[in-house]
Amino acid sequence: MSALKIADRDGITVVTFARPPVNAMDSASLEELAATFERLAGDVAVKAAVLTGEGNAFSAGLDLKTVPHLDLAGQRRLIAALNDSFGTLYAWPKPLVAAVNGHAMAGGLIAALCADWRVAADVPLKASLAEVRVGVKLPVAALQVAIGELSPPAARRMVLFSEIVDVAGALSLGVFDESVPAASLLPRSIDRARRFAALPPQAFATTKSELRAIALGRIATARTGSEPRYADWISEETQAAAQATLRPAP
Repeated sequence: MSALKIADRDGITVVTFARPPVNAMDSASLEELAATFERLAGDVAVKAAVLTGEGNAFSAGLDLKTVPHLDLAGQRRLIAALNDSFGTLYAWPKPLVAAVNGHAMAGGLIAALCADWRVAADVPLKASLAEVRVGVKLPVAALQVAIGELSPPAARRMVLFSEIVDVAGALSLGVFDESVPAASLLPRSIDRARRFAALPPQAFATTKSELRAIALGRIATARTGSEPRYADWISEETQAAAQATLRPAP
């Protein structure tokens, strides 16, 4: 079953995470995300894209109930899928807008940060890069996107301390660019994408690539196998932290 829904809005492709209940990511869904955007990059009819989620979450990131129990082959596949999907999104040559409809946690927030513009619904959502809190070390692509898109103070709070913020907090830190009522989220995001698509496409693609050249170069190296997390990702600390996070409050 597909983890994504694809819809065309007159040259603007809307890609929707559709993996209920919280659009959690796994290897297969991340591989599908990368393959989808690789295909859309070569489709001349697609001028721009909007990435959003179904339900009350944009994406809650990786499924923490299963990640700590992956064997080495499963870990390697998942790390590669994270680097491929985030690398593909961050390097995508056309305008990409994130329509953040709900909670954006860990890898879900990284996916939003890959976008060129981020519109959030004015709802009680949580945004966080929770990896340190659950004892997970960020793969190269995730860390490079966070470094490229967050100011140093925001990165310190969001990446190093896994701070959880609401829409107002995310706006103040520059995590999101704007907020609109929930009913206006998709129309506003499509309108933004259409405006950006009116920019000269070759100049846009070249400038975007050069603006992110350092990060994209490091991600490309990781995608060819030089990823430190392959040898050091899931540990006893990860398992203990994940269990503590998942344990119901007394």
